[in-house]
Amino acid sequence: MQQKTQLENKSIQLTSGLKSQTYGGISSDSRMALELRREISNIEVYEDSNAIASIQLDLMGKSLEHMEKMRSESVSAIDENNYTLTTDGQTTSQQATEIMLHETISQLNSEVNGYYLFGGKDATEPPVASLDAIMDGQGGKLGLKELMKRYENAHVGASENGRIESSVTSPLGVPTLTLQQDNVEGFGFEITSVSASSADVAATVTPEDLTDPSNPEGKKGAFAFNDTPVVGDTIEVELELPDGTKSVVKLTATDDPDAGKGTFLIGTGANPTLESAQNAQAAFDEAIGDIAKTELRAVADVQAGEEFFGNHGRTDPAPKVPRADGSGYETAPDLLVDWYTGTENSDDPRSDKVVQIDDNVRVEYGARANESAFSEQLQNLAVFVAADFTAEIPDDAGSEAVAKSYYASLAQKSDDALSFAGDRNSGIQSVASEMSVVNTTVKRTAERQKQASLTYHNTLTSLENVDKTEVGTEIAVLKTDLDASFQATSILLNLTITDFLR
Repeated sequence: MQQKTQLENKSIQLTSGLKSQTYGGISSDSRMALELRREISNIEVYEDSNAIASIQLDLMGKSLEHMEKMRSESVSAIDENNYTLTTDGQTTSQQATEIMLHETISQLNSEVNGYYLFGGKDATEPPVASLDAIMDGQGGKLGLKELMKRYENAHVGASENGRIESSVTSPLGVPTLTLQQDNVEGFGFEITSVSASSADVAATVTPEDLTDPSNPEGKKGAFAFNDTPVVGDTIEVELELPDGTKSVVKLTATDDPDAGKGTFLIGTGANPTLESAQNAQAAFDEAIGDIAKTELRAVADVQAGEEFFGNHGRTDPAPKVPRADGSGYETAPDLLVDWYTGTENSDDPRSDKVVQIDDNVRVEYGARANESAFSEQLQNLAVFVAADFTAEIPDDAGSEAVAKSYYASLAQKSDDALSFAGDRNSGIQSVASEMSVVNTTVKRTAERQKQASLTYHNTLTSLENVDKTEVGTEIAVLKTDLDASFQATSILLNLTITDFLR
């Protein structure tokens, strides 16, 4: 009977491949088998989350790589010496840069199975507006082009002189040339210093006077001509632009009417000293106007870009929007189109996406398109693309010269902002490095889990499974023994008294 039971058990083992149908049958190894199954189940729980994280990080890495490529190529495309207008009014550099801007926006709107990688927490919609909306506005809100125009008007001023007004008066009979800021909201140039090479010209700076709020007096720079200048005498004014850079206008006295820019003609009339001061005024007006329409305009564009794209992630996120007439700032809120609509709070963007990939391993790889690494690239590309580099007066040599100089100024600023010399990493490269570390952690963890799972399965197999060849052999032996037993029993059952006595 025992052999029959053993044969039945071995037959079940051969059929199922298991040592026992219950853990009681492997009582000595049951605890270990249960623990191994728990570990395998635990790994399986993480497999899906690890796979999703790996896919998202792989695509994010490719997007970052492509955006970095766009940044690098834009540095080559934006050439301050390549002022070549096309039939649509853009320069060839702008056309190339616009393609890179499109690509950058497209990458920032990358998604995996409905999750937008650069939209922050649980982003289910594209976080970055379309290029058309960014440039031209949408739903009654202003776009970048209009904001740039307003900053240009505010800084350059209606007289296109950077809000520096000039006058010549003769207090106490001394012809005096005065340059004065109009003192509106910090727009335009600031006079930082004035100087003269001749002792016959007294140069002074008078600070602004705000004692009468209804009639504020802007800062002044004055040149008192106590005598007529001589050839080679110089006068100069240093102007500070809104971004802190400085520009010096230096004029040299000359007796040559055709001496050109950078000079002023010494008077030869009845009152040569007064005439000299008036000629210097005209020369200053022209020189300051040229800088206002080129360098200052470029600075205004950059400031507009900073306000447009930098209005996220700041202590005071509200951007400053100048009034259309440049008389100050708008007071109404929410005037600009929202170029970014993803998660926006003071939390670390990386914490927007947190994934548990093992019992004691958690990774964070959230990203937001309004992070400085991305918004600054968008800003620098978009400002250059949005600028109008056409001459104010077509086919006019003077207007074209101003347009070229403005183009060169903004191109240089855009190129400098997009360039990272030496071993400096761009913002996008820094983010890419972060994500690469996270991706490596995910992949190494997944590989480690895969190896552990394989080891657990092999061990579990040795604990729970049988060697079917060995079991087959055992069944054959048991059958042989059982057949012999049955044969012996049969013989005994058929034995007679006569056979027994023999």
